[in-house]
Amino acid sequence: MHPTKSLKALVSGVVALSTTLVLVSGAGAATKGLRAERAAAGAVGVVPAPAMRALPRPLYGVTVDDVTNLGAIVAGARALGHMPVTRIYFNVKEPASYYASAVRAVQPASYVMGELLDSSDSRHIGTAAYGRRVESYVAQLGNSVDVWEIGNEVNGNWTGRYATVEAKLTTAYDDVTAAGRRTALTLYDNVGCGDGSRELDPVAFSGRYVPAAVRSGLDYVLLSYYEGNCKGIRPSAAAWTAYFARLHVLFPHALLGFGEIGMDSPATNITLGTARSLMTYYYGLSVDLPYYVGGYFWWYYDEDCLPYATKPLWATLQSAFASETAALAH
Repeated sequence: MHPTKSLKALVSGVVALSTTLVLVSGAGAATKGLRAERAAAGAVGVVPAPAMRALPRPLYGVTVDDVTNLGAIVAGARALGHMPVTRIYFNVKEPASYYASAVRAVQPASYVMGELLDSSDSRHIGTAAYGRRVESYVAQLGNSVDVWEIGNEVNGNWTGRYATVEAKLTTAYDDVTAAGRRTALTLYDNVGCGDGSRELDPVAFSGRYVPAAVRSGLDYVLLSYYEGNCKGIRPSAAAWTAYFARLHVLFPHALLGFGEIGMDSPATNITLGTARSLMTYYYGLSVDLPYYVGGYFWWYYDEDCLPYATKPLWATLQSAFASETAALAH
């Protein structure tokens, strides 16, 4: 999410701690070193990864930015009209072991997407450290995570130097694919409202900083879009369809959709109407492309919809899932 999510990341870090107690040339060298180590390890022999369960089409996505509300997260997944894909934000300060029990609890009730590095955390970890983090997370949680988000809003100009971002996403892609797991990449849709001339749009960034092998091999390519950070612009379904068709040229083998929508903070009585409008519109988008799978992954699902018996946006999300089914039924 946009830097306004940095406050959320800080709060999540504090909560997590309470419940448990760019260098371009350097990035390139670190990446090469990690690859050499992996290649050497691979020569010894690799144990085949367990088979992955099939993911639905469309994807009914929600995001949780904290797992301390685990009982409500699991209950919500079971109560939704469609089995969701729960995207779990993995705090950059936490080891994989912190999330192990939560992921195992969520996995029977929901598909799981693991967000390895949020854009607001991107500057807080180097390339080599990120490579070690990815390897650790995949080794410990790989059997319970259905798809790994290797990079989040990677073209945002707050994520660090683009060459460093490229090194990180490439390292993560190599690690996850070497383990035989699915990958997803989320781009920040800033068309018409970017944060400056040096912030590339998703298409320009992908052409320059996502290597061809990664573009060809990704399983999912998703867009993050926040109307509140984009002058309130609400593109039409036709505009979104045209843009996803452009992305498909760059990512010919990937399924496309949205990886993040929402607002900069949880809904309040004042903003409840806006939240309902956003949720209803985006989950109900009719994008008639054979490789489009929806997703959306409302960021503040935990805060806005759980516990589901008491939160007013729960009913809106249920209706939104039904609208997604109708919009994307082929």
